[in-house]
Amino acid sequence: MTAGSTGTTGTTGTTGTTGTTTGPGGSTTSGAGGSTTTSGSTTSGAGGFDGSGGGSTTTTSSSTTSSSTTSSSTTSSSTTSTTTASSTTSTTGTGTPTRCTEADLEVCSDRTGMHCGLTFEYWKDRGNGCLVNTADGFRVDWNNINNLLGRKGLRPGGKNNIVTYEADYRPNGNSYLSVYGWTRNPLIEYYIVDSWGNWRPPGGEGFVGTVTSDGGTYDIYKTQRVNQPSIDGNATFYQFWSVRQQKRTSGTITVGNHFDAWGKQGLTLGTFYEVSLVVEGYQSSGSADVKLSIE
Repeated sequence: MTAGSTGTTGTTGTTGTTGTTTGPGGSTTSGAGGSTTTSGSTTSGAGGFDGSGGGSTTTTSSSTTSSSTTSSSTTSSSTTSTTTASSTTSTTGTGTPTRCTEADLEVCSDRTGMHCGLTFEYWKDRGNGCLVNTADGFRVDWNNINNLLGRKGLRPGGKNNIVTYEADYRPNGNSYLSVYGWTRNPLIEYYIVDSWGNWRPPGGEGFVGTVTSDGGTYDIYKTQRVNQPSIDGNATFYQFWSVRQQKRTSGTITVGNHFDAWGKQGLTLGTFYEVSLVVEGYQSSGSADVKLSIE
């Protein structure tokens, strides 16, 4: 775990301690960049995940082109339906199923799998907690946890995903509510944080600019983790952050707006591993009930 530090530019966070999957290790600080403003389009459907490891499920991402002013076009494909002995799930194109009748699935130990057309992952080191996958999202409860992550989204996902969510989010201590994921070549861990608990990540360290998207302004940061857990084992890698200046617990996140803004600041992503919505708790307790869709 590492302590957060106060940046010299941008919004100042309070000092706190991050989890093994979120706290910055070393830091790489760039000069404050300019402000990038992009417009997000609101599209029905759409939602999206951290943690180390987890199985990889290949999912074809939609073919939308984003620029600094993003307009999203949805490509329709034929409707397919998958029937199992216990459930029927209908999907249209890529993303969240249009209708899901799968039973709720509770997971209380480390596990990755599929539920209602999305990939979920649950991980904790010690403490008490469970992830419950629901037809319209997921629930997470944790108590006296050291570090816990519950997430659900698309793998691999991509730049054109749009996440729409609504959360009853009640952290008691350090926690994040964010769009989350990884890329390879280069290995990057990224966060688009809409709300948090006691500590605002990543503590003001590594501020490089801002981006306005989906009705709010986000501070952009670049931090580094040295020899820490990743999807490829212990490694040294950068973390890219967009952290909303004003907390919220519902709305739309046009992920391409953030990826474009990061690119303008020289923060280059690689090949996508996932685009997920994550609830993370560190040395805390809390609960979250998340309704989620991803386009």
